[in-house]
Amino acid sequence: MISRFRFLFFLFLCAVTFGEAWGEGLDRRDLPASERYGRYQERVEYVRDAWESLSKYEQELEKLARFCDAKGYGELAEKARALTHSPETGDKLFAVILPSEVQDPELARMGMSPKTSRSKAEFEGKSDGKPKERSLKEKVESRLRKIQFTAAEHCFHLAQDAMETGHTAFAFDLLMKALSLNPDYPTARKLLGYELHEGHWLSPFEVRQARTKVYHPRYGWIPRKGAERYEQGERFVNGRWISEEEDARIHRDIERGWTVETPHFTVVTNHSLPAAVKIGEQVEVLYRVWKQLFLRYFATDAQMKALFAGKSSSGGAAQGLGAGTGGKHRIVFFRNRKDYVDYLSPRYPSVANSCGFYVIEDRTSYFFAGEEFDRATMLHEVTHQLFSELRRTSPQITERPNFWMVEGIAIHMESLHDEGRYHVVGGFDTQRLLAARIRFVKDGFYVPLRELCAMNTQEFQTHPQMVRLYSQSAGLMQFLLHSSDGRYRDAVADILREIYSGQSVMGTLPKHLGRSFEELDEEYREFISRNTEELSQWEMD
Repeated sequence: MISRFRFLFFLFLCAVTFGEAWGEGLDRRDLPASERYGRYQERVEYVRDAWESLSKYEQELEKLARFCDAKGYGELAEKARALTHSPETGDKLFAVILPSEVQDPELARMGMSPKTSRSKAEFEGKSDGKPKERSLKEKVESRLRKIQFTAAEHCFHLAQDAMETGHTAFAFDLLMKALSLNPDYPTARKLLGYELHEGHWLSPFEVRQARTKVYHPRYGWIPRKGAERYEQGERFVNGRWISEEEDARIHRDIERGWTVETPHFTVVTNHSLPAAVKIGEQVEVLYRVWKQLFLRYFATDAQMKALFAGKSSSGGAAQGLGAGTGGKHRIVFFRNRKDYVDYLSPRYPSVANSCGFYVIEDRTSYFFAGEEFDRATMLHEVTHQLFSELRRTSPQITERPNFWMVEGIAIHMESLHDEGRYHVVGGFDTQRLLAARIRFVKDGFYVPLRELCAMNTQEFQTHPQMVRLYSQSAGLMQFLLHSSDGRYRDAVADILREIYSGQSVMGTLPKHLGRSFEELDEEYREFISRNTEELSQWEMD
């Protein structure tokens, strides 16, 4: 939920006008409703066939695992079986946590072009033209790599076909599967904006930094051979080494605060250098997952297809999913609430009622450290920032229908967290979904979509049941993104594109989803009401 204060800022945010015509060059993607729904049915079969085509690799991996069991190669058996396991994607979006360091140099080389990889003879372990004798275990390891590479390559080709045939969301599911099979698959890494640099997968920004600096987990990019001095309390500022105390004094004022650059953000703080580094890492994860989920929001159909085809002629999207588009996003992080209020209250008198917000005029999100810092609020506001800054935002957004989706998607991104090898968004086990389910199932609260979609910003924010509307928006967004294996996920990105471009109308949802308001109400009812026995111990105010 956002406060009335945040609503005022949203009105302020959307009051900014631009000189360009809204929606110029916009992909309308306005197939007739019947044809769209027919495509959803087609998608079910398409997804089923794609996953079934991967089953042969799972069988090969299990066969190899049993052989490893028989030979006493327990670690290899465990690794082979781990590759066959995929998370259940029905209620959540999974993005593989990609290590920066190359995990298996031999596996990485298998996908590289002849110009950048070692010779075949060298890869096979030959030296001076004479074969090198390999042990049985080495042969098994080689066989496992071959299956990993072949399965990942097949999965990536399926992803390319899915993108070409218009199944954008499923293309990313397949891309994540390819990278779970082989985190060092070069083509997929390149698509996500990574370059191979000295044994690490880095963004172009990180490659530039790595030429003269080294990354420290607490202090970010620091001078090479400077880690020990940093850990001893020294800091390198303006070309000289100073004490930690002097460094803190210099950066006490937010106007001269520490500035940390990440691939897509600039974080300014007067709290501490480690705090800025940590914030930067968290929002970079959000950026990557957000772009994966909403590529259709900021890229044209041609750009998306070119990106997966490995072409470089389609603008920013084809430069890699990690590429920035028009400057970095700015975040200011104050050391405490007092500094936050003192600095912002002259312009925004109600700032004391907030825990953080985004202002489009400043192109900046503001937060502060301390017990009141709320990571969910940060994810929520930076989501608004990404939607506003990666496309032009129409000043008419506050006046148009379907405002609930603007807040619904920001609420949904609050759920971002890590589970094992994955970054995860969504799920029935989140607090927001629990609230939505209780209010629907136990309290009987539900505003029909026809009525909810008619609301503009002011009508939504001044509704007497506003808190409950936020819970319902969270539930509806979970439904649209994750029901029936995400059949509506592509349409959500298209709808949000229309909303932020100021073109949203009452019939926007039925047009894009191929279902009437009433049919969607019934589908949501079935979706949100499952496993109701879990709710018996919970109550909501």
